[in-house]
Amino acid sequence: MISFTCNICGTGNALEEIPWEESTCSGCGSNVRMRALIYMLSIELFGAARTLPEFPKDKKIRGFGLSDALLYATPLEEKFDYTNTYYDRQPYLDITQPHPEQYGTYDFILSSDVFEHVAIPVERAFEEAFRLLKPHGVLCITVPSSAADEDTVEYYPNLHEYSIVELGGEHVLVNRKKDKTLEVHQNLEFHGGIGATLVMRQFSQRDLAGKLRGSGFTQVVYQTESVAPFGIVLVGNWSLPLVARKLARAPGAAPVAMPVLESPPRVPETPPAPEPVQAGNPQLENQISRLHNEKAALERRLATLENKLNLAADSRWLKLGQRFGLGPKLR
Repeated sequence: MISFTCNICGTGNALEEIPWEESTCSGCGSNVRMRALIYMLSIELFGAARTLPEFPKDKKIRGFGLSDALLYATPLEEKFDYTNTYYDRQPYLDITQPHPEQYGTYDFILSSDVFEHVAIPVERAFEEAFRLLKPHGVLCITVPSSAADEDTVEYYPNLHEYSIVELGGEHVLVNRKKDKTLEVHQNLEFHGGIGATLVMRQFSQRDLAGKLRGSGFTQVVYQTESVAPFGIVLVGNWSLPLVARKLARAPGAAPVAMPVLESPPRVPETPPAPEPVQAGNPQLENQISRLHNEKAALERRLATLENKLNLAADSRWLKLGQRFGLGPKLR
């Protein structure tokens, strides 16, 4: 018997076995790949394995999903500046098309079993995901993939102008290749319905990582260990969840949303009391007192500014930028 807490809804479960694709949470109906996606997101954002109900609410964290399941998309909308997008309805987003007005604005992108449905070349989708992310952003995905050290298998490598039609009670793909010749494909495989959910390819893990790096991602990390307390049981080494990071993260580096530990605010020293002046000249006394007050106020402002500069100088983002020759030197 395997006992676990669903990291999406927090429900406790006990099962004899936990298959990959079947619903295995009695509370929300999640399966292993959905829980793996939220687990990876928690590690990337907070550096710790938290359940989704335990995620802090922070609308400064921005992300979007590609047809995410509502059982985790809805809670993510409550926690973050998150939008669940679709390929066939609003809010619409075609990950294969450019969105320059949104480049560099997202902390994370989630995608569960989507990229195997993207028409060739799939690299354009990975490249667009890379452009949409902030420098520290991450792409968390699951896709069906083989563990073999081989190339990705494209089922329809010559797609150009194509349509899925019903012929004799069977759905077939009719494609006009670039050389104007026609080809017809039978025995189509769909996920979730007829149409844009046609399975286009079988990734290999080596080639998938290579495609992501070729699209600009500097670090691709597969999840290779099961997380039994959350009901994430990996069977073999196929279809492993992965995270692609726009910038490689050094060991021990803070995750995306981990707050920077700041030094306690510096308390300005009490300014010295004004020196006594000769009595008998009220106008001079008032002028000297006013100057001392202005001096004290200026010293307090300078101390506050110095404190802010010290905090900014310790910012991990500024330090990261300086490693690449960017940003001011505050010390």
